[in-house]
Amino acid sequence: MRRNDIVLFLLALVIVWFASVIYLAGTSSDITPQVNAQNIKISDVGLIYLPDAGQPQPFAFEDVIDQIPSYLVETKGVSSNVTTHYIRGTNIDTDGKATKWVFGIRYDNQSALMYYDVSGWQSVPWQGGFPEQEIRNGTFFSPTDLVRKNSGILFGSTPVQKDQVQLLELGNGVYTVTVNRLENRQIFLFDAKTGALIP
Repeated sequence: MRRNDIVLFLLALVIVWFASVIYLAGTSSDITPQVNAQNIKISDVGLIYLPDAGQPQPFAFEDVIDQIPSYLVETKGVSSNVTTHYIRGTNIDTDGKATKWVFGIRYDNQSALMYYDVSGWQSVPWQGGFPEQEIRNGTFFSPTDLVRKNSGILFGSTPVQKDQVQLLELGNGVYTVTVNRLENRQIFLFDAKTGALIP
């Protein structure tokens, strides 16, 4: 009986191997669709495929935030009652510019995340929560001013490495800044109204 079990086991193993070879041979053919700009459908829901946009270039916060109203009018027909509750910049340079800006906004009882980078604007509906406090232009230290005021803390006295300040976030009156040093990651908190370091 033992010999029959071994034979059946080996036979089953050969069948599984044979089926795998047939399956893999069928999936490696040249029938996969080509991804190019003509078959990418940009939509307003969920995640979408974004082609490589080339080298990231930094954008000033002030230039980007001023574009939000016109973008919303053109794409959503929204012209009023827009509030910003969250701001995030990625890869901040010594001038306070970021390669990507993200804004958490509310309008007409809806929430959205708006992204701006080298590809331009993208908007994604957002079902998650945002910080309650509204971020009003002119009532807080801009990211540019915050980085300039605190450059010694954020960049140190060593030669600046590209993308050393990885993340800058603003919500509920507090900036959270993540800095990658050679040996570790540090997180600093700053008061958004004064730009002062929170110990």
